[in-house]
Amino acid sequence: MNPSVNSPIKRLPACLLVFVLCFSCGQSADKNASVDDRRLIEIANRINDDFSKIREEVSKLAEFTASLYMPETMAQNASKIDPAGYKLHDNGVFYKPADDGKSAVFVSGAVPVNEEIKKIVYGTEPLEIRLMEIVEKYPEVVQSYYNDKNSYNRIYPYFDVITQYEPKMDIPKYNFYYLADGNHNPEKKAVWVKEPYVDPAGRGWMVSAIAPVYVDGELEGVPGLDVTINTITDRYFDKENADLVLLDASGTVVSIQDHLTTLLSLPPLENHKYLETIRSDTYRTDDYNFLKSRSREVRGMAQRIFQENQAEVTFQKDGKTLRVTSVNIPELDWKLLQIVY
Repeated sequence: MNPSVNSPIKRLPACLLVFVLCFSCGQSADKNASVDDRRLIEIANRINDDFSKIREEVSKLAEFTASLYMPETMAQNASKIDPAGYKLHDNGVFYKPADDGKSAVFVSGAVPVNEEIKKIVYGTEPLEIRLMEIVEKYPEVVQSYYNDKNSYNRIYPYFDVITQYEPKMDIPKYNFYYLADGNHNPEKKAVWVKEPYVDPAGRGWMVSAIAPVYVDGELEGVPGLDVTINTITDRYFDKENADLVLLDASGTVVSIQDHLTTLLSLPPLENHKYLETIRSDTYRTDDYNFLKSRSREVRGMAQRIFQENQAEVTFQKDGKTLRVTSVNIPELDWKLLQIVY
């Protein structure tokens, strides 16, 4: 059959016709191939946006806390508090024994509790309402708190601090405090504790947004907002997103679905069991670091993503072809990976 002389295709130059056809086919193929990629980008953007807002919130909390340390404000707030709501334990811990639906208070005794420290506890009690409001406002945040340089901790929701915490706990030696100090954070801004650690308050693996509180040039304390790894998994990884992996900047697993651990030669990722109180920072072992994987194939894949900045890697493992797509989450310096096999 002869094409019509009026056919628009016949009037196109041959080179342009090839370009149009190739572009059309490529666009269609890209559209089909990028459905999963677009979903991956959407999830990464959600995490990035939500965590950016949390960091901004802890910055505001630090500003409010600093205002409470003004001498006149501190004295005025402290004068309104009934000391009967607090108690000095036999082990030297100063705390709030009754759950009034607000915050728990724990002063460890690492710095002996005196009247000046009690005044700081009383004078910063207005923090309670702020801590409660933040947890109610952000579904990602499981607990909010303030840590003073005197190893004083005010935290919401309430729990039994005497059972959970170790007496004479030196709070400024923990990552959720010292990562905000002048040596680690000279810019004095809100930052993330991005590497998952075990929460001394009993919430398991988590990351935290923290910010320094400076008064007259001196670091008085550090407020924080905690997001558990379980919360991240439940909130951002639904059943349709079952082949996703979150890695921190070092290549260590933040979150992963159970069925992928065997595929990627990882041990089961279990929740931390609190057999004793947490006395120091506790992080994931190298067994969960892709760059240090016992599998040569997984190490090679991670090197191409982290060291060569490749956004897509295909490799063979155990007779399967795995396609790994990586998207950055700049707020946390994390990478979100999708595994297709």
